[in-house]
Amino acid sequence: MEIVSIDVSQLPPPEPMKEILLALSALSSKQCLEVKHSRQPFPLYEKLLAASWCYHCQLTEKNKEHEQIFLYIYRAELQSDVTKFLLTQYPSATS
Repeated sequence: MEIVSIDVSQLPPPEPMKEILLALSALSSKQCLEVKHSRQPFPLYEKLLAASWCYHCQLTEKNKEHEQIFLYIYRAELQSDVTKFLLTQYPSATS
């Protein structure tokens, strides 16, 4: 499994969704997209599920003024590999 990373955390809406969907269109079945974002992209989640993508959202920072998440988007056949990766990056992510 290969991780492809993009950072949309500084982009105003709707640019993050556009960038994420563009990156997904170029992703191979053996790649996982890692997205650094400044908020939960709730409208994107419906689009991902409708297109048969799996995802995991990891909140890494949250306070009154700021939220930072990492979103991992992948195909179902990578579930095991992504879970192993997440456990190394975020030991409490799947517990």
